[in-house]
Amino acid sequence: MAVVIQASAAMQRFKAFRLRLSALRSRRRVLPLALGGVGVIVAGWVVTHWGVEETDNAQVESHLVDISSRVSGTIAAVAVQDNQLVQPGQLLVRLDGRDAAAALQKTLADLEEARRQAGALQGQARATLSGAEASADQAAADQAVAQAELERARADLHRMQVLVNQGGVSRQELDRARASYRQAQGQLSRSQASALQARSSERQVGVDRQKAAAAEARIHQTEAALAEALLQLSYTRILAPNAGRIGSRSAEPGRQVQPGQPLMTLVGQQPWVEANFKETQLEALRPGQSAEVHIDAFPGRSFRGHVLSVAPASGARFALLPPDNATGNFTKVVQRVTARIALDDVPPALAPELVPGLSATVRVRRP
Repeated sequence: MAVVIQASAAMQRFKAFRLRLSALRSRRRVLPLALGGVGVIVAGWVVTHWGVEETDNAQVESHLVDISSRVSGTIAAVAVQDNQLVQPGQLLVRLDGRDAAAALQKTLADLEEARRQAGALQGQARATLSGAEASADQAAADQAVAQAELERARADLHRMQVLVNQGGVSRQELDRARASYRQAQGQLSRSQASALQARSSERQVGVDRQKAAAAEARIHQTEAALAEALLQLSYTRILAPNAGRIGSRSAEPGRQVQPGQPLMTLVGQQPWVEANFKETQLEALRPGQSAEVHIDAFPGRSFRGHVLSVAPASGARFALLPPDNATGNFTKVVQRVTARIALDDVPPALAPELVPGLSATVRVRRP
């Protein structure tokens, strides 16, 4: 009986030995296959990651334009809704333009009045010039006649004096000749006074011309005010500066707005990626260098792009409160530098879905 038990135990040990031997042989066959698979994985990682710099500190960005009013007023109508696509020059908001229209009408009336006043002053200056020229001609003619009459009277008086000494004429005729001479002198004085008055009229012509020039300047001033009134009226219609989509709309009809107050945001349709690389990765960044972009919102899809530019300073220097390393509590931190990545192959149908703020991963290969 003991022999049978020993034989059975020996048989079991033999079977266990055979099982261990079989497992060892299986492991020897699997081990090369496993090592080969690991080698393929390592080779693939080396091919895809060797010489490649990568960062997941990246976001999709686009131009965000704050739409605001340039004049104060009350919103009469809002022509767009949130998330709506708009085109350049499309009406966004219309303000109540009655005040601006009234100001425009007043400026038009002022311009008409200025033109009429300038015309009247110009006509007055022309009339004054004509009168002054006529007065000057008349004064010159009167002075010539008076001078001739004075010469004649002087000659007659001289003859009468000679004849009286010779006894040829009476003393009464001599007195008449003297009276005629004095009358000619008075007429010459009057003609000279008329000439002075004509010269005064010529000076009045200069004054009237200056008044006409001032009226002409007022016309130009009113025309400038008219242009300003037209501009203010145009500001009551707020238009889209470029194409994009409307977001963060706060404009509502009846709301009072002030100049510069944001009414909505216009998101541009040309997205790009802002990638923040470590300072130890800067050697791999060159403008024009190709890049590969993966956006978390589109898993399994990659976008081709290229480096547009690299920031001239680290992000810490552009912060509101830049760190001061001279304060005595310096801790070395790896800085980040922003690179702008342009997307080269974005389908037009996909562009509206690349909204600003989406997370992205950017990879660039060292040159």
